[in-house]
Amino acid sequence: MTTPSTVHHRTADGGTVDIEIVDVLAGQRATFEALPDETETVARERVAEPLRPWWEPMRNSPWLPAKPETDDPLAYAMLLQIAPLDMDRTEALAYLDRFAEAKSLDACADAMVQAFDVLEPATHGITLPAIRYTLALASAAIRHERDGNAAYTGFGGNPGQIMMLALPSAYNLPRLPAMASHEAHHNVRLSVEPWDPATITVGQYIVLEGLAEAFAAELHGEDRLGPWTLMHTEATLAAQRPVFRDVLEQGGDPRPYMFGDWAAAEFHYEAKGLPDYIGYGMGYRVVRSYLDATGTSAVAATYLPWREIATNSPWLHEG
Repeated sequence: MTTPSTVHHRTADGGTVDIEIVDVLAGQRATFEALPDETETVARERVAEPLRPWWEPMRNSPWLPAKPETDDPLAYAMLLQIAPLDMDRTEALAYLDRFAEAKSLDACADAMVQAFDVLEPATHGITLPAIRYTLALASAAIRHERDGNAAYTGFGGNPGQIMMLALPSAYNLPRLPAMASHEAHHNVRLSVEPWDPATITVGQYIVLEGLAEAFAAELHGEDRLGPWTLMHTEATLAAQRPVFRDVLEQGGDPRPYMFGDWAAAEFHYEAKGLPDYIGYGMGYRVVRSYLDATGTSAVAATYLPWREIATNSPWLHEG
């Protein structure tokens, strides 16, 4: 079993945050170095079980496209898009070497500590739970044409949990700390405006993502943001502006407006005729416009209602 190490950190505002670092990368290395007849046993113990806090809630998720036919923890862990056991061993170990050379696990933990320092959640009456964090080698399925060479993603939508996945590359390794800050921001923001499937709106979702990207840009620079946010031209974004104005208060499943049509079949939602990842670019422009117009920092805006940001975003209401 992989034993988490814990960073006990007193934040700049006098609060405390504990970051439990679950070293799944070490478990994946042990898996791909194991003898063939021991691979599944090692993977189950060193990878699937440490990842249980992330995959266990998926058992009852209404958004899970299809559940495994078996109750094996390893089958559920694979739903997270981690590297499959049949990945070429030489390739997998070379990827793991790249993470190690870049010291990615520690660099991302350091970025989260910095994020919590800057956000000062205790000043705003927020006590964060211990943050369980991991970084894992991803399946090649994470690489889509629309992502270019990005091949990395993160999940920080449940306060207390942050997971990141990547096929390490010269492109994404320098951007992983910015993603860690983005996911840390989600942990704070969703303590301010919690995610409730019964009440979540398109406007809340795009502001959530736009704020996290604006925050990451303030800490790491806009050039460290992922391609999803910056991939659309001004003309493309402007053309979709009326669509998003009309659905800001729309409830139900907001994913079509965040991810666009490419994921409709894969994630079982209705395509709306929208470009790939359009919600990320829209959210960033909405938030960036509000921050520029009001002189507010992304840190300060973290604690504002989403409607205040969307209503007072000049760019959103142009045209």
